[in-house]
Amino acid sequence: MRSLRALALYAVLTVALTWPLAFRLTIMDPGDSAFFAWVMGWEIHALKTDPLRLPHGNIFHPLTYTLGMDEPVLGTTLLVLPLAVFTDDAVLLYNVARLLTFVFSGLTAYWLARQLGCSEGPALFAGAAFAFSPIRTDQIAHLSTLGTQYLPLVLLFLHRFAANGRSRDAFLAALLFVLEALACGYHGVIALAVLPLSALVLLWGRWRLFPPALLATGVAAAGLLPLYLLHQAALSPERYARGSEETIFYAAGLEAFLAVSPWNRLWAGLTDPFRTIGPNNLFPGLVVPGLVLFAVLRFLRRKGAPSRDAVALLVLALGAIFVALGPTIRVAGHDLFPGPFALARELFPVFQKIRVTSRAGIFLALPLVLLAARALDGLKLRPSRVAALTALALLETVVAPIPMPKWTQVIDTRQEPPPVYGWLAAQPEDTPIVHVPMLDIYGLERRPAYHESIYMVYSTRHWQRLVNGYAGIEPRHYVRLREMSRSLHRPGGIGAEDFLDELQAIGTRYLVLHRAGYGPIQWGRLEEVLPRLRSRLREVAALGGDTVFELRPRVEGAAQH
Repeated sequence: MRSLRALALYAVLTVALTWPLAFRLTIMDPGDSAFFAWVMGWEIHALKTDPLRLPHGNIFHPLTYTLGMDEPVLGTTLLVLPLAVFTDDAVLLYNVARLLTFVFSGLTAYWLARQLGCSEGPALFAGAAFAFSPIRTDQIAHLSTLGTQYLPLVLLFLHRFAANGRSRDAFLAALLFVLEALACGYHGVIALAVLPLSALVLLWGRWRLFPPALLATGVAAAGLLPLYLLHQAALSPERYARGSEETIFYAAGLEAFLAVSPWNRLWAGLTDPFRTIGPNNLFPGLVVPGLVLFAVLRFLRRKGAPSRDAVALLVLALGAIFVALGPTIRVAGHDLFPGPFALARELFPVFQKIRVTSRAGIFLALPLVLLAARALDGLKLRPSRVAALTALALLETVVAPIPMPKWTQVIDTRQEPPPVYGWLAAQPEDTPIVHVPMLDIYGLERRPAYHESIYMVYSTRHWQRLVNGYAGIEPRHYVRLREMSRSLHRPGGIGAEDFLDELQAIGTRYLVLHRAGYGPIQWGRLEEVLPRLRSRLREVAALGGDTVFELRPRVEGAAQH
């Protein structure tokens, strides 16, 4: 009954504190949100039709294992599998899943606080403060880093295992760790850096617990092996590696711990001088750290010893800070000295996969709210005062109403999609197609309705093979094709035939031309080039502002342009 009450509370808070997302479940913007909508759509489609195709998303044709080009977020997709029985609307499923991460992150943090001995009011405080932490809402566009719903359960069963020694709890912690890593691979890798020391605090001196703990660790490793192999299969052919300079750029400077999202209604203006491009904003507000500081001072005054659970949480928070700071401790762009993560990165190559080390902030937010809840519990305040402190903490997190400019609302699944996508759905299964224009990251602002990520979302209506794609990693062949595609609107069409040759070489059958994706000058040049390509492009459908061409092989001896 208490859990149902907590669930209802967090559901109401989610609707209010993420307004108006709950009332725009069919709206999609380009970029990362669209990518994750496609991911969830592809995973559900593959699980329904042919699970063996799951690793091979329909993007970046002709490559395979394309699901491994970014975060698969399968752990979060599981949240909406029941809803997927009734709808294939990838946009709706994505938006519901995003909201559910808030609800369930709150609920599982509440359960963890109860496990750690907090009474009802402080436990409800912990769940709310974690789900809507400024550190967490800073990531509201990234479904992967919002996927924190399993993380409190990992700690719950880890602490329970340390308390009662039941092997079952160790294996449940391992299983939930796998689910958390499947929801966010970043969290899985960062946890390898911060969780072991925290677990060691819990298990130190309890030597009989080490064998089942090690066995559970092995089970977790085996569970994550498919995810590791997926990323290796996707990235190894690209010879992809993250340089230390990139990691340093995305690491948190000391000032990041004083910055919040620019959408934050209370702190955005005051913390604006500390906000930088790249790293996540890691200011947790004042209420939560204030309660923790109060508890620390109280212990020092009484000369008491903190519990083992509290020490483990404190170690977890400190570990998260050191990882977030990255290889070099910096302030305002100035290097101070090497950070501990630099050594970890050298000793354990797996940590070289972390680009944005500041995403370790979630491992700071969770222990902080738990320590704050324990401090609140120790004060023995009246429920009304606990509620007031909870409201004050939530006030520090408010980002609602979340800005949703009209120009970003490029898909509304309540409306019929452009007719070209229905035409594509009627073609033979797995037909390779390419959409032009092919726009890079800057296309998100210049032509948002024709960005690669939008083509991906619309592909959930037909599931043909796309030469196009958008992900954290861009394959070299795709980048080359995207550059070559500009030849279609280059003066004289220089290189256009070479572009078509490359498309045919990888088996592309149709080229879909979106007129509205081009500016007036580009379209004028393209109109001049198209007649010269009649021997290569046969028009097969004209649907509104979209034209579909079937590619033909180059005719030997034909004029080159």
